[in-house]
Amino acid sequence: MHAERQDKRKATRLSTHRAAEVLFGANEPAVRCVVWDICDGGARLAVAHPILSLPNVFTLSLCKDGGERRKCKVVWTDTRFVGVKFV
Repeated sequence: MHAERQDKRKATRLSTHRAAEVLFGANEPAVRCVVWDICDGGARLAVAHPILSLPNVFTLSLCKDGGERRKCKVVWTDTRFVGVKFV
């Protein structure tokens, strides 16, 4: 599945299975996700939410206390994962 996709990343991603949350806005509940791999420029996420209903831009909370957040733009999706770049 991913082997066929041409790798256009500028940095090597670190494999991880880190719990995180997708934040939509102040009045919307956060959605849990798992960061499968990450680098300075982006990440691959498994989201516990229908992928097709994710907005094109959202905030990713990487810490339970919300201290580390990254604004994300969706670059690609498939049936299991979402690829994002940090903006």
